[in-house]
Amino acid sequence: MLLDSPETKQKILDEFLPLCAFDGWSKEALVKAAEKCGIGENFLPLIFENGLLDLAEFYLESQNEKSAAISESIEGRKIRDKIRLSLYARFKVEQQNKIAIQRLINFYLDPKNFTSFETGVRPAIHGLSACYKIADFIWKNINDQSTDFNYYTKRITLGKIIFRAVPIFLKDEIRVENFIDTEIEKVMRFEKLKSGVKKTFCEFFWDENGELKSPKQIIKNFPFFRLM
Repeated sequence: MLLDSPETKQKILDEFLPLCAFDGWSKEALVKAAEKCGIGENFLPLIFENGLLDLAEFYLESQNEKSAAISESIEGRKIRDKIRLSLYARFKVEQQNKIAIQRLINFYLDPKNFTSFETGVRPAIHGLSACYKIADFIWKNINDQSTDFNYYTKRITLGKIIFRAVPIFLKDEIRVENFIDTEIEKVMRFEKLKSGVKKTFCEFFWDENGELKSPKQIIKNFPFFRLM
């Protein structure tokens, strides 16, 4: 087995998660986890080049893949249901890791990072991007084909829902599914409203043939002028 293989990383992660409940998302916990796998501290830079940040990245990616594997069949469902079920699955794989997630959040937000030459602002940036990366994985997993500005707005919107759902999940995992349902419905209502406004705007300035209306035709569309 290669030293930096996914299998080796997963073994270290499996040992690390229970240890970080006591030692935090820390180098000490990582060294202990590696030693439990028979790997010396001096080999860790070859496995996780950026230390705890690479470990966090591997954790994020592996949990994403697990959630995709256990998610209910989403083929043929509406987009909102695909997203909803994907989010359910993503939080389901974290049920046994609540303490580890809290320790990871503490690591991201630790003020000492900002004065550390080794980490600096990178943990905070990594933490801010984590929800976006999960959102990106979910959209790609349901085969989203967006390539324009919608590509980013979809991920930012879903990332915001994930960001707000995490503290709810950590306190009461039963409530998180209701929260997800509510937030998705809010987004769908907004998108419906936005679509209606866009349609009205287009009908106001363009005719049924897609041609721009003349100033005279546009003026006639104003309610005041229609009454004259």
